[in-house]
Amino acid sequence: MTGLAALQRQFQAGLMAGNLAGLADAVVRPAGLAVHTHAARAMLVEGLADNFAKTLHWLGGDAFTMLALDYAAISPSSSWTLADYGEDFPAFLHRHLPDDREVPELAALDWALRTAFGAADPAPALWAEAGGLDWEGLRLRLVPGACLLAFATNADAIWAAIPDHPIAPAPAPGWVLVWRDGPDPRFRRLDEGEGGLLSAVAAGQAFGAACDASGASARQIGGWLQIWLSAGLLVPRG
Repeated sequence: MTGLAALQRQFQAGLMAGNLAGLADAVVRPAGLAVHTHAARAMLVEGLADNFAKTLHWLGGDAFTMLALDYAAISPSSSWTLADYGEDFPAFLHRHLPDDREVPELAALDWALRTAFGAADPAPALWAEAGGLDWEGLRLRLVPGACLLAFATNADAIWAAIPDHPIAPAPAPGWVLVWRDGPDPRFRRLDEGEGGLLSAVAAGQAFGAACDASGASARQIGGWLQIWLSAGLLVPRG
């Protein structure tokens, strides 16, 4: 590694950690290093605040900023845009706030909705109209931008209530589906049957086996499948 490359790596690491003191002997004006430190970390915190707006509102500015600074110290941005920053912020919150389970779930919903917004335009599932499909053995996946979140709390209800009608966190295990509907990202809580089946199908289980294991009636499964296909949620695995 060249001297310049080593200096650049040290500079980046120091920026993220908020401490560039180790570079004081390598620069002409070491007092100016503090300006770079503050500006870089402030930019990352601002990016997180934008990407996780409802989580910010729930935690409050001071608490969110402290967590965001800790996250930025170990997770530098690897993209040209801060719109992509924070993919593993929900997992970070899960580790750091184990007794506040609604917080990482709020963050997961913030991120999923942002991801859905940036996804490709949804398209009708025309593949399902092809004749001769082996539905029993068919393996499917969710389209990019759609995801299924396993929640332990009512974080989806909290998210929807912010900021006008705050509600208290409560246990509410279940599935929350996030997808793009036209230009708009949306989410909804699924009942146990629909969520369980969609989870199994999206994980790659053969459609017939997943339906059999679900215990749902053919009528229920047909209704759910029609909803999923109309929304363009599923495509065959390649």
